[in-house]
Amino acid sequence: MDHYRVFRFANGYFAASVYIPPRIYKMKAILLFCLLLAINHASATVYLTTEDFKEQTTGRKAIVAFKAPWCGHCKRLKPVWDELADKVDVLVGEVDCTVEKDLCLKQGVQGYPTIKYTTGQGWKKYQQGRDLETFEKFIRNTLRDGCLQDETLCTEEETQKLEDYKKLSVDEIHKRLENVESERESADILFKGHVEKLQRQYQTLQNEKDNKLDELGEEEAYLRFVLNIPKEEL
Repeated sequence: MDHYRVFRFANGYFAASVYIPPRIYKMKAILLFCLLLAINHASATVYLTTEDFKEQTTGRKAIVAFKAPWCGHCKRLKPVWDELADKVDVLVGEVDCTVEKDLCLKQGVQGYPTIKYTTGQGWKKYQQGRDLETFEKFIRNTLRDGCLQDETLCTEEETQKLEDYKKLSVDEIHKRLENVESERESADILFKGHVEKLQRQYQTLQNEKDNKLDELGEEEAYLRFVLNIPKEEL
């Protein structure tokens, strides 16, 4: 079947019959199908921001990769991470640290990717392998239901601790939470102070090493020069 394209001229319209081969329609249909397939199979990875991080993760089991777009290790992790998100029933998230700088600073991110996890109460650093099988095994073993999800799973020690916390008033709980946040910030400041001190020590040692190597290099140059002088000229 012919299809028409209309061209406008100054004195009116002119319709020209243009034949479009069936293969063009077939290609369009294939492209549309691929687009719909891609939409239907979009990754379940959740992209988190400073504004929604707390809301999205509080009280939930989650594992989050703090990344940077230019990071090679992050790029290699991406397909594994997206596949993991499709396979597990916990939140699998990503944070772009070049954009969400304050959030990454608060989470103590020092390098990329930094992977952290939570059972819904506090964050810990993930320090195991980065292949899909290891991630899945870790989630099964570590992010399974525990005492805070099901009290029947509590040990005697956890039960006692839970009972002690239940005796606190709402005001006491809020005060304790404020203390936790304050101590966390203090620990972070202390850590950064030690890191800065170590960096200064490192720079001092580096300078001392460079100066020593320069001295040795100069000595070596004189020795080799003299070594090549004929004996009768010495």
